[in-house]
Amino acid sequence: MALTNSQYDTIMRGYDRRQYENYRRQCARTDEIYEKFPRIREIQEAMSACSIRQAERLFDEEPDALEILRQELSSLRAEKEQILKKAGYPVDYMEMQYTCPDCKDTGYVGQKKCHCFRQKEIELLYSSSRLQSVLEKENFSTLSYDVYDETQRTSMPPIIRTCQEYALNFRKDGKSMLFYGSVGTGKTFLSNCIAKELLDKGFSVIYFTSFQLFELLSGAISGGSENFRQAYEPLLESDLLILDDMGTELSNTFTVSKLFQILNERMLAGKSTIISTNLSLQDFRDIYSERVFSRITSSYTLLKFTGSDIRIRRKIAGSR
Repeated sequence: MALTNSQYDTIMRGYDRRQYENYRRQCARTDEIYEKFPRIREIQEAMSACSIRQAERLFDEEPDALEILRQELSSLRAEKEQILKKAGYPVDYMEMQYTCPDCKDTGYVGQKKCHCFRQKEIELLYSSSRLQSVLEKENFSTLSYDVYDETQRTSMPPIIRTCQEYALNFRKDGKSMLFYGSVGTGKTFLSNCIAKELLDKGFSVIYFTSFQLFELLSGAISGGSENFRQAYEPLLESDLLILDDMGTELSNTFTVSKLFQILNERMLAGKSTIISTNLSLQDFRDIYSERVFSRITSSYTLLKFTGSDIRIRRKIAGSR
């Protein structure tokens, strides 16, 4: 599902606004410094003049003069930084401060879409804004062991540590995980915890329930893998894909083959995926085929969730 021209223009207008706001803030910071420290204005003007002379000497091929100008620029820059440091300002206070340093608020790194562009694309195409409200309540800071039963208080700590380390080292390993086990044991909650950490770090995250995913795939276009990749680029390119509640959808041979294509292409590209299911491993294999099952079990970290249903226990406790 590619962006329409209108959707693309909407995203790019957002970058234009971001660039303008950041430029306006930079001008305000510069004016503040010039008012407080007139010497810095003189230094900036001297540095500009020096740069112009440097360009002229470069054109005239005067290497000795170039070295003298470089030393002059370095001296002026050091004086400016010393004034700022002494006054308690960061040395880059007058520089442009980008919302996304990776793409410098252009949306692109070279010819490739930046991760921040991909997240905007995801939000437009797949309504992943659902995550924004949920993640305010479901994240590592709101995690409490009080919700677990006696069995879970033994089994959950290592699972939680694995999830925390996964989020912490995400850029370094790019691994995938399968959460499986009993209904209502916290699989979705921990997926959301990881999503919150990664979104806060600027990674792109896309979330699907199995029903949403298979509904999308049921309308998948025919043709080669390149056509499929073009149509579903955000789904394939997001830093993390979360597939929640697998096994509750109506699947068929066609959609299962598309699922394999997604998982396989993401794995080959070094992209991470988290799948959660209430199915046993045997049932998961029976529904999604040996090929899908083999791909997951050979390359994913498998985490088994056990114990009683947290949601039911909360309802019972609330009715007392």
